[in-house]
Amino acid sequence: MIGEGRPRAQRSGAFLDPGGGTGSGSQNVCPAWCVVSHGAQLGEEDWVHTSAPVPVADGMVARLCLSVDPATGSCDGPYVLVGTTEYLVSEAVELGLSLIVLARAGEDPSWAPSTQVTSSGTVGGDRRH
Repeated sequence: MIGEGRPRAQRSGAFLDPGGGTGSGSQNVCPAWCVVSHGAQLGEEDWVHTSAPVPVADGMVARLCLSVDPATGSCDGPYVLVGTTEYLVSEAVELGLSLIVLARAGEDPSWAPSTQVTSSGTVGGDRRH
């Protein structure tokens, strides 16, 4: 279900670099979407690839994140972080599509009341249910 999230320990796997081989960490492979200046941090902080923030609502942002262990090449992610909630990429896609469906439903004019201006200048209408 959307928004349930999973503990980070259950989210690991092998990281494949753009060339199709196994990556060996942030020093060798950096996704095109990463905006981190690697080498400025030491240890695990330098293993994290993060995208630019995308404003979502009320000051909340979403980011794409991926952690790659430089010693083993194993990865954690990528994930989409929305506020403090971590989504699998497939969950984020599902959430985005659900929001689009919701917004498109609001564009449907059939829900709106029909309005008519009477000869006296008043507006009358009926609600379609």
